[in-house]
Amino acid sequence: MFKKGTRGRVLISLVLLVMSANFVKSTVDVLNSRKRLEDALEKEKSLTYERDMLKKRIEYKKTGEYIEESARNELNMIKPGEKVFVMDEEVPTSEGVAGASEMRELTPDGDREDPNWYLWYRLFF
Repeated sequence: MFKKGTRGRVLISLVLLVMSANFVKSTVDVLNSRKRLEDALEKEKSLTYERDMLKKRIEYKKTGEYIEESARNELNMIKPGEKVFVMDEEVPTSEGVAGASEMRELTPDGDREDPNWYLWYRLFF
């Protein structure tokens, strides 16, 4: 069927073909591994930046400046002798034109000119 020299050449060709296929597969695996490594390094850089930002936020929240800011904004507290003005948006004026604003002063005790039930009524209706 095969001549004496042809059988060896076919066998050598098959061995070289298998070796070439393995070489190509290994090269593709190396390239994929390199891509995964680059992705992992990028993610590490991103997480390091996020960690640093969180550390800065923690340090800021330990300061007196943050405590005062949160007391003012979240708890509506004021310093003694301080005046606070509240702006109500889109209150109709005497001419009936909407878009004007009404300004009311809060006392240091936090009491408003209007009763609390009326403020809730205005908030929802």
